[in-house]
Amino acid sequence: MKSALNFLIVLLILTFISGIVWIFYYPNKYKNVDVDSIIEENFKIYPNFYTSPDSFTDTNSLALPAMKFYTLGKYQLAMETFQKFEPQIEDDGYYNLYLGICYFKVGYTNIAIGHLYESAESFKMFNDKTTARWYLALALLKANRIPEAKVLFEQLFNQNTEYKKKSQDILKLLDAKFWKIF
Repeated sequence: MKSALNFLIVLLILTFISGIVWIFYYPNKYKNVDVDSIIEENFKIYPNFYTSPDSFTDTNSLALPAMKFYTLGKYQLAMETFQKFEPQIEDDGYYNLYLGICYFKVGYTNIAIGHLYESAESFKMFNDKTTARWYLALALLKANRIPEAKVLFEQLFNQNTEYKKKSQDILKLLDAKFWKIF
C-alpha cells in the first residue's frame, strides 16, 4: 500500500513537472495567432522619402525609376531596378529599407528580413532606425519568428516611438492568442 502511494505521488509530481515544461517550451505556442491579419492591418507602405525632390539631386541614378515602380506598387520591378545600382553610403539605410519592403511584398520574407536589418543598422537618426525596426518586426512576424518579433515590438513600445500604440496592440494580441490555446 505504501509503495502504491509513493508511486502515485511520484507520478503526480512527474505529470506536474511535464505540464510546466510543456507550457514554457511548447514549440507551437503561437500556432493560433493570425499573423496574416496582424500584418495586413499594420503593414502600410512607407512613403518615398528616398528620392523626394527636395533631397535627391542625382537625376542619372536608377533610384528614380526604382522608386517610381515602388510608388506605383510594382514591387517586383522596383526590386529588380534597385538591384542594378549601388547606393551611396549615406543612402544605404533607405536603399535597404525600400528594397526590404519590396522583397516583403513579393513574398521573399527572409531576404526582406536581411535588408530591413541592414537598414536599421545603417540609419543614424532615431526615427529612421525606428521605422526600419518596425518593418523588421513585421517581417519577423510573417516569417513566424514570433519571439524575435516580440522583442522588437517591446523595444518600440518601451522607447516611446511613433509605433508605441501599434506595438502594444500587437503584443497584447500575441499574448491573448497564446493563452487561448490552453
